Amino acid sequence: MSSIPIWLSRLLPTRQVRGGYQAVSNNSNDVPSSTLPGAYPVESVEPRNRNYFNSQTIQATLRKIPNWIIYFIIQPIIILVLILFRILGKVISLLFTTSSFTSTATTKQVIDPTDRAHRFIRDLEDNLPVTLNPMDALPPFFQGSYTQALYMATNRAKYLFIYLTNSRNEGSNQIFNKIIINREFVNLFQDPNMIIWGGDLTNPEAYQLANSLCVTKFPFLGLLCLTRTTTMSPTGPIKTPAKISLISRLQGGLKGDADANGLIDHKFKKKIAKYQDELILIRQELEDKFMSRLLVKQQELNYQASLEKDRAKKRQREFEKLTKEYLVYIAPKYRDLIHQRSDTAKIGIKCKDGTRHTVYFPKEMKIEDIFIYVELMNRGYLSESIISTLSEHEASEKFQNFKLTYKFQLSSPLPPRQSLIDKRDQFIMDVDLVYPSGLLLVEDI
Repeated sequence: MSSIPIWLSRLLPTRQVRGGYQAVSNNSNDVPSSTLPGAYPVESVEPRNRNYFNSQTIQATLRKIPNWIIYFIIQPIIILVLILFRILGKVISLLFTTSSFTSTATTKQVIDPTDRAHRFIRDLEDNLPVTLNPMDALPPFFQGSYTQALYMATNRAKYLFIYLTNSRNEGSNQIFNKIIINREFVNLFQDPNMIIWGGDLTNPEAYQLANSLCVTKFPFLGLLCLTRTTTMSPTGPIKTPAKISLISRLQGGLKGDADANGLIDHKFKKKIAKYQDELILIRQELEDKFMSRLLVKQQELNYQASLEKDRAKKRQREFEKLTKEYLVYIAPKYRDLIHQRSDTAKIGIKCKDGTRHTVYFPKEMKIEDIFIYVELMNRGYLSESIISTLSEHEASEKFQNFKLTYKFQLSSPLPPRQSLIDKRDQFIMDVDLVYPSGLLLVEDI
């Protein structure tokens, strides 16, 4: 049996054949293999190794193939799939977290400042002692954004109180209980030039305001108003432009024996009295500037209205001039309609002064021609003495987009009374009201 290929012999298990048959040797010199008397001499043959395979070796090999497939193909695929699922899970988690954060942030941003102010006021009302009436226990907090409150204080020279709280602060209610709901403090706002705005640090606007005012402790109660200083110049003392300034502050917790009325008087009432005279001057200057701007604006509006009125008059004069030229140019077409002819509509026209005219319009004319005839008759342009100097070419260019307007309407005297104002584009022969005959009344619009 021929030997199998080397690569297959390495792959398949082999076994060595031992103890096979022995060939008979013809060599008489060989030594007998047996010492028994009468035994035949046996030729000594060297054993030979050979590689071969049979059904058992093939089955053993085939049984190993699934292990190789699992080891070299399936197991790497499983590992790769697990890695891909892990990466996909991370990506989905990141996307969901980002989307949720963006949605939450967007929701917070779209909350109306007025809603934030209402919520803050409701929270303050919830913290009121049960013995107090919520209707008059709190100062009249500004129900809008800080930007709006600042605009009022800046452009109308008002005092602006700022009340900032931090719900996580253990002493957040001390200023509220001793100052905010104190009658001395609440009575300050009987003056219409006093504004108070409040917010919690959860409000982004309040948080930014706290940073801009360098607030280090909460709760915080500050007073802002317009201030300015006087500087010397070669021409004399000059006042600097007014700007909003923090003139007093109260922040952090209060001592248990602190005199609330004394704090209100020292921190706020005295400051208000100090800046009151200057603020009155600033307020008067702002009012004068406002009235001056209002007067200038009103003058500008009046000037624009006068210009528009002049333009309208000019357009009316130009239109009236163009109307006259147009009517004079087309008048010859309508001067012979008083004579009776065949294939015409006999139309009686009763004017506003009671006079009656009988006109014979060709049936191919339009209702518009009846209106033109009445307009020519009212203006007296049917006279032979009125002649146009325009050529046909000049008239076609000049009246290309021109359209007449009428200050009257034509209607039937018989019920139901019908107006022809909306039938001007129809042919006379298609309107039963005037063809073959009819009576029309001229009425003002």
